[in-house]
Amino acid sequence: MDMDEKIVSSEMQPVSAELVIAKGIVQNLPEIIGAIKEIYTLNKKEQLSGRVLQSQLDELNINKENFKVLVESLTELSKSEDTDAETKAMYRDMIKTLFEIFTTNMRSSQDISNYLKGF
Repeated sequence: MDMDEKIVSSEMQPVSAELVIAKGIVQNLPEIIGAIKEIYTLNKKEQLSGRVLQSQLDELNINKENFKVLVESLTELSKSEDTDAETKAMYRDMIKTLFEIFTTNMRSSQDISNYLKGF
């Protein structure tokens, strides 16, 4: 048998699907490993981002509760009969300022939320 006959006869042998798959995996192993690393990295970043967002949401909820208590307390103080007009005006200004701060923070939070919805 000469060289050409050996090449032809080896090409004609049936190849199993498992062998083709194994060969494809071995040939593409660097790309497969790279993709797995990238998926792992993205997953870790997503988990970290989720924890950061949850922390921010928790902080917003705490701030919201603090805001509520503070506004209620200032409102009660401003309604007190023992409080002079100047102090009542100061309490109302404080409440107004708190609402402005809270509204600004809520808008910022909403902007972040809207941005993240894109992902």
